Amino acid sequence: MLKLTAKDFVHNFIRSEYVANWTAEKDSDFINESDRAARCYDAAADGCDGKTHAEVIEDWRGSFSTWIRDRHMWQEPERFMAAVNAEFDATEEWHEKNGSLWEQIG
Repeated sequence: MLKLTAKDFVHNFIRSEYVANWTAEKDSDFINESDRAARCYDAAADGCDGKTHAEVIEDWRGSFSTWIRDRHMWQEPERFMAAVNAEFDATEEWHEKNGSLWEQIG
C-alpha cells in the first residue's frame, strides 16, 4: 500500500482542480475581493498573476478547510489537518523570511 505523506498531499492538493477553481473565483471577485481582483485583472494584461504569496497560501488554507468540511467521511482528521497546516505554515514562513510574502507573483 502506498503511503501518502502530508507533504505529498499538499503538493497534489495545491495543484488540484479544487484549488484552481477556488483561486479563480477569488481572483475575479470584484465584490468581496476588489483589490485582489483588480490587481489580477491588471497583471493578466501583461501575462502575470497579480496575487501575493500570502493570498495564495490563504487560498490553500481556505480551500483545504472547505475540502475537509465537505468530506463527511472524516471522523477525526485533527492529526491530518495539523500536518497539512504545518506544510502551509512552513511555506508561509519561508516567504516571510525571504521577503516575498507580500510581493506580487509574476
